[in-house]
Amino acid sequence: MEFGGKNAIIAFLMIYFAIVAGVALTGNTFTASAIAVFGSLFIYVIVALLMRTQATKDFYVAGRSIGSLPIGSSIASNWMSGASFVSMAGAIAVLGYDSMPYIIGWTLGYCIAAFMIAPFIRKSNTYTVPEFVETRASNWSIARVIAVVMLFIVSFTYLVAQLVATGVIIGRFLGMPAVVGAFLGSAIVILFAGTGGWRSVVWVQVTQYWILITAYWIAFLTAAYIAGIFKPWPHFGYGDLLNQLEANEIAHGLNAFTEPFTKAFGGGTGQINWIFSAICLMLGTVGLPHVLSQFYLVRNVRTARYGVGWGLTFIALLYLTAPVYAILARYAFSSAWGMPIDQVKQLGWVQKWLPTGLIHITDLNKDGILQPVELSFHKDIVVVGMPDMFGLPWFFATIVAIGGLAAALSTANGLLMVMTVGATRDIYKRFINPNVSERREIWVGRVMLVVLAVISGLAGARALQDPTFSKYVALLVGWAFVFATASFTPVIILGIFWKGLNRYGIVAGMVAGMGIALPYVLGVGLFGLEPITIFGGKIGTLAWGIIAFFANLIVSVIVSLATNAEKANPPETIQFVEELKTPE
Repeated sequence: MEFGGKNAIIAFLMIYFAIVAGVALTGNTFTASAIAVFGSLFIYVIVALLMRTQATKDFYVAGRSIGSLPIGSSIASNWMSGASFVSMAGAIAVLGYDSMPYIIGWTLGYCIAAFMIAPFIRKSNTYTVPEFVETRASNWSIARVIAVVMLFIVSFTYLVAQLVATGVIIGRFLGMPAVVGAFLGSAIVILFAGTGGWRSVVWVQVTQYWILITAYWIAFLTAAYIAGIFKPWPHFGYGDLLNQLEANEIAHGLNAFTEPFTKAFGGGTGQINWIFSAICLMLGTVGLPHVLSQFYLVRNVRTARYGVGWGLTFIALLYLTAPVYAILARYAFSSAWGMPIDQVKQLGWVQKWLPTGLIHITDLNKDGILQPVELSFHKDIVVVGMPDMFGLPWFFATIVAIGGLAAALSTANGLLMVMTVGATRDIYKRFINPNVSERREIWVGRVMLVVLAVISGLAGARALQDPTFSKYVALLVGWAFVFATASFTPVIILGIFWKGLNRYGIVAGMVAGMGIALPYVLGVGLFGLEPITIFGGKIGTLAWGIIAFFANLIVSVIVSLATNAEKANPPETIQFVEELKTPE
């Protein structure tokens, strides 16, 4: 970023903080919060405008000029969606030990993608994942078309979920309808991506990462200080708090927070389902197009390696903190057990969140005393409600809202760009108008960006209006990992490490993987069919992804071997694979 651009941002920040502080001093904290949240959006717009471009290389791959530290921030921001920021700590608070597949699967998957896949993807000199698949399939266009279809299935569901999260955050903190918030988020993403494609998006994501991680830690550190777990640091000193929590749970007849395999996960039950789900999340992470696309943006393979290292470090700052967040929140909830219900309803944070419907108190046995089963909470309250649980001043909640918004929008940026590039470069330029001029190609990309954003905004609004549709969208977010596992992951792994994989194996494998995944997911997830039972545990739709992965893998190998495997590949394809693994 140029020096003049930095000065513009610094000047805007000074004016921004002065206005928020000035309004807050008048005592109108609601208006101050609204200005703070909307002002954060203008920061991203300014960064996007400073990075605007008319070059296709900048639009598609940010000119392949991003350094290791900024790409690490961008990767972390792209990876940590609104779900990671708002919901992951809540899922841990609700499920305890049984939520660990999220952290184990996503972390291991990211490590595999970062250290075993990223350098090869960058070295392929392709622009998109479908282009990589077509190149590896000896330039067979059918493989690219199928890959684009898979890319849209995975990315669209994610994008809709991010817009839903954006609508909820804007609606909750600014008092406007969540549907309006979803459309507002969609329009803002158009501004980010439309000005400069990946060049704008990546620098906006860098800004968003530092805002979201600062917001996440400010509320956490303050709450941890009040809870007295700085011994000497919250991540090492929460043991006593956890022991008190578990003793209280056992005293009330509950399973301890850390007792394994007591709750359902991903629609299944038992240890096998737990293990399969973790592996599916891991393999799905390896095949997510919006994650792989980040590796195209860096200067060279060396930068890719250092960049993913920084990305892992930045992601760890949130992932290692989420479990402590969860324990703090669950401890706050458990502290209310055994109290008279009338007294519980007078607690400050309960008074604030009870009207929102995110907390429910029902005196089931009519004894006037709160039992654990009589207090339920939505998982999203763990992070956004943390300032209220520990009596923090109003501006902490605003800071958390700004962070959550940054997290939701950063992932939406990446997902929308992946689909835009897929529609423009992988379909329009590849099949419809190969001789398109660079200027026209950029404008086609911007038109596709607007169309996709509007469609996603409509789907997000529909999800917010219709609880049934919203349920399906939430399920589809989890299924995105199943579909990525079933389609892209085997192709990426075999395509890099096995020269015997040929075009027939690639296409047959992707079709077989999706053919195994889709009927089970639709049958069990949508139509209520009974899941398959293995060793006494029900296999949920998420865990089923591992079955689809092996179906793809086995069919790819068998079909490739049956069609002369390596001999069926032309010399340029063999050379492509060998060059991927040649050290620079």
